[in-house]
Amino acid sequence: MRIPALMAVLVALTSGVAAGPAPHESDPARHDVTFMLGGTPGNQTARGVHHMQLVCDDEPEADARLHARRTTQTETHSAAAGSECSVDLRAPRRGGWVYETIVEVRAASSGAVLHRATVYDSGQVDDRTFIAPGGDIEIRLQSSLLRPDQVGTELSVMAFNLLNGGRLDEVHGHGREEQNVQELLEFVRHEDPDVLFSVETYGTGDEIVEALNGGRADDRVYRGVQLTREPGQAEDRDNLWLFTHLPVEEIYPVVDGEHVSSFNFGGARLTLPDGSSTHAFSMWLSHRDNAWSPLTRTAIENVRGLEPGATSQELAATDRAERVEMADEILSEHLPQFVTDESPVIVAGDTNALSPLDWSEQFADAPGHEGLVVDWPAMGAFEDADFTDTYREANPDAARFPGRTFSASNAYTYAPARIDYILTRGDDVRVLGSSTRVERLPQHQRSALDDIYPFYSDHAAVVSDLLIRGTGPAPSVDHVVDEPISAPVWPEEPGGTAVPPSELSATASTQSPSSPASRAVDGDVRTHWHSDYADDPPDPQPHTLTIDMGTARTLAAVRYVPRIDGFNGIATDYRIEASTDGSTFTEVAAGSWNRDQLPRDVDLPGVEARYLRLVVERGVGLFSTAAEVIPYERLTPA
Repeated sequence: MRIPALMAVLVALTSGVAAGPAPHESDPARHDVTFMLGGTPGNQTARGVHHMQLVCDDEPEADARLHARRTTQTETHSAAAGSECSVDLRAPRRGGWVYETIVEVRAASSGAVLHRATVYDSGQVDDRTFIAPGGDIEIRLQSSLLRPDQVGTELSVMAFNLLNGGRLDEVHGHGREEQNVQELLEFVRHEDPDVLFSVETYGTGDEIVEALNGGRADDRVYRGVQLTREPGQAEDRDNLWLFTHLPVEEIYPVVDGEHVSSFNFGGARLTLPDGSSTHAFSMWLSHRDNAWSPLTRTAIENVRGLEPGATSQELAATDRAERVEMADEILSEHLPQFVTDESPVIVAGDTNALSPLDWSEQFADAPGHEGLVVDWPAMGAFEDADFTDTYREANPDAARFPGRTFSASNAYTYAPARIDYILTRGDDVRVLGSSTRVERLPQHQRSALDDIYPFYSDHAAVVSDLLIRGTGPAPSVDHVVDEPISAPVWPEEPGGTAVPPSELSATASTQSPSSPASRAVDGDVRTHWHSDYADDPPDPQPHTLTIDMGTARTLAAVRYVPRIDGFNGIATDYRIEASTDGSTFTEVAAGSWNRDQLPRDVDLPGVEARYLRLVVERGVGLFSTAAEVIPYERLTPA
């Protein structure tokens, strides 16, 4: 979805946001909407009358006309929660000037930002719709006039963990590693960012430079800057790079700290077209004690009514294995060493850490959160150091825009994991938009490689469109934005009666010693069967799990429950076979499932069988798992 630069402002509110103050006693259906006007940071408020109108379900709800001497106006509205609304903004016209317009929508009671947008336009700012939450809201408009050649420099910035230099995991022997590298290079060239920050570059840096410079119709020449330069490192251990067509003034010295080396952090000073500078750093924080696995397990335990395996404090403590120490060292020692002026700072990469902005009380009921509120300390340290998380700045509503980045090539966990970031610091930085890339380019889809890995890496790429105020014209390109997600629906149990685990046993064609077939029928979703992963490459698919129900039964359905602590092995292509004697099996169902952690039900109306066999034709990562496979008997009329 593309949002034109000369357009508008999407104001997105969700019904999950806490309501404002108590409704008006005279009319409980009416709530306040307060309009406010001011200047953009560092600038005076634009002269003239600014007209703002709240429109819900195509009907005007409230109007405000504000100017430099009348900067606040409160009206009432009666739009019901769930109404489709928009804010129409019209600035006074003044030929030959550019309006810098920043709009924020906040919940009046908490001050939580529900939407934010920055646009540049010499005339009208059109509207986009949002869903009214009910309760009081504040609509804050910042508007300033800029000379057309004194707006700034627009930068497209990408953060991308390539996963083993684009060669995927290299353990399955599927033979498509080089195909993926070539397609990844085409993807990077298609995105064509002004600055690319890469992690796990691992021997692909020179090829990226060649791809970025190949077949150009403009005069931009890209340079690759290898940031990871450890003494005696192998050629394929060059973790961090940055790539840019901007002049490189200085490559900063190799970092050598107690917790951080150039494997984790490094950067350069770049020259912008107007002669000013920006500091650019690539970053990778430790994956030790990953946060996403216990987080999604706890969320699913909550939705299933089980005793959670971890508290919010224990989840936050996963950052303290190494990530907090690394973040603190970067912020207190290495950044101050290199950043000695007021030039803007950009830090981008894979932190393996989740954000407290996503997991605040405001989003406790967001899809996949299941009441969890976690104050993640590693990314909180960057917030405390005045860094702006550009994705969350452009998409403040973490319920509708989770921005999940892990794991794009495998499967997204039930609890969304956003662990890749583009961070900025500086009063002159504006965020025009930020979005993720999670699918292969159209020409790379519907192939055997795409079937296995639907993206080039296990990390999504994050792209942020920035403007650094200074000399230069207003933005003139479109900015890609993410589509809002649909909340996952946990399915009701299928019709019939579940066969008790005590009456089931299971065998498998392949199993891990620590995750045998019996765990798929033990009645505990916190355990799972997993195909053997000790061999390199692992046992090839298809893999089979055969369930003995103890006696012949008339079935209604079977439920497949994926593992709850990760994604490797989640079945995507399957067959269900049935047998009365355990020797001769007949296919009774087949199909494909989504790459997620929701249970899947297969109707088996009237199937007579003692044995059921799940055939995993393909599973995530070319493994196979099942937390539970539950047969349901057909109900017998009384």
